[in-house]
Amino acid sequence: MIFDALIVGAGPAGSYLAYLLARAGRTVAIVDKASFPRDKVCGGGVSRKALDLLGFDITPVVQKTITGAYLAYRNEALIVKDITPAVGCTVLRSEFDSLLLQKARAAGAQFFAATRFIDAVQDPSAVTLRTSNGSLCGRFVFAADGVGSTVRSKVFGKQLVRYVPALEALVQLDDQRMGIFAERALFDFAGMKRGYGWIFPKRDHLNVGVYSPLGGSGLRAELDGFMARYGLLANPQTIDYRGYAIPVRNQRSEFEKDRIWLIGDAAGLAESVFGEGIYFALRSAELAAQALVQADGRPNTYSKLVRRALLPELRASRWIGSTMFRFQRFTFHHLVANPRINGDFAGLISGDVGYRECMLRTATNLPRWLFHRPTLQPGLRDAGSTAKI
Repeated sequence: MIFDALIVGAGPAGSYLAYLLARAGRTVAIVDKASFPRDKVCGGGVSRKALDLLGFDITPVVQKTITGAYLAYRNEALIVKDITPAVGCTVLRSEFDSLLLQKARAAGAQFFAATRFIDAVQDPSAVTLRTSNGSLCGRFVFAADGVGSTVRSKVFGKQLVRYVPALEALVQLDDQRMGIFAERALFDFAGMKRGYGWIFPKRDHLNVGVYSPLGGSGLRAELDGFMARYGLLANPQTIDYRGYAIPVRNQRSEFEKDRIWLIGDAAGLAESVFGEGIYFALRSAELAAQALVQADGRPNTYSKLVRRALLPELRASRWIGSTMFRFQRFTFHHLVANPRINGDFAGLISGDVGYRECMLRTATNLPRWLFHRPTLQPGLRDAGSTAKI
């Protein structure tokens, strides 16, 4: 059998593409080296724009709905922001990815678990995919196997995507301390050198992490320093450290090699401000489906769609991320603390504001915002206590 599409990787990009193509009547096979459900290291934040793009209910896997944020500077100064409607939610990637895969299979996609990619051999009309469990043949192959994509390395070379490290800790606390966050995420815009720290609430733990779009070393010391500034994280019931990489740039803007296309993290499509990759993974899958279904996979159609729809936004995100994290104190007090601009930052996540729009608005209004005197609260404190947490 010759499939219309062979997809390597059953993460958000791969499973969503399979869902879209199968629903459009195409024959689809997904292969993944893991058996599902499987664990996946990730902050687990899903933005409202990603939820809107999916178009189906993910309530069964939602851990927390995020209706507000703490915007902080080293826990010395704080802004409490309510966001209506909710800016997004948190999930466990094991559950979220399994749900997307179930949607794809229900639409008609075939799934080959515990099947490792070995090689891909192209001819003018098809691609033979060699795997640990035999060969499959398809008209097109879509590499959705993540930031460390084996397909990308094999077909496109090893220097295509630039990525930077992130480190997180899964922290279990008692109910009283967990209740401080409820449905509110924390973003500390000086959580690490030239980067930020986050605290995302889940049902029974907090996801705490640090990341810089400019890269960096010594992330364990940076994360420990970030956590030390928030006393509520002291003496956790359990703590589990996990590292991963965020792909912040496709350095040659190269997304196709004949019948093999890159999507999601494998294509280097994460934004640089918050390190979000799920929305852009889903959006690239949507563009790939459009190119295959509407243009029958005509050469360069997918690449043109990505360059037009995604790359300008990603370039703007790199400018914003590079600028704000090089000048952290200035950025926080003159931009983040400004209600209009922190509304834009929330809009970046929700989808109400684009990165280019945010960049242009910031550059245009910066001179008058320099004179803004923000109203700040002291660092986050425990209920009923005067001690910083």
